[in-house]
Amino acid sequence: MLLAVVVLVLVASPLLRAADDDSYPLSTYPMFARVIDHPWLTLAEGVDDAGGRLRLPPEIVASDEPMQAMRTLRVTADQGRRALRQLCAHIAERVARNQRFAGVRRVRIMRARFNPLTYFDGEPTPEDTENLTSCKVPRGK
Repeated sequence: MLLAVVVLVLVASPLLRAADDDSYPLSTYPMFARVIDHPWLTLAEGVDDAGGRLRLPPEIVASDEPMQAMRTLRVTADQGRRALRQLCAHIAERVARNQRFAGVRRVRIMRARFNPLTYFDGEPTPEDTENLTSCKVPRGK
């Protein structure tokens, strides 16, 4: 009987914790326990002379791994303007060395808010944006 009560309390314990307080094996399932309306993502894009925009792929931003590139952008944004300018310059150098991006003249690091329900339908359009920094792509004369 005592064992049954202990097991019941353990199984119910996630109900008594904050939604984002997750631990194995008794999870609060934080991805389902709170509403994430329209999340902000930090991203890098290239801009051409005509103002056309192109999302820069993870390998140009930081790494071949999308989640590592996303984390690099987010952490750098949290570190402030100086760190953002440095990352922007590094990205711009990679853009300049890659012929695929020959038309890109500027790099922008920005935050954008997306609707999660339409994000995966084609090319997602942000609902709102915040420009964090931008820099020129160094091109030889």
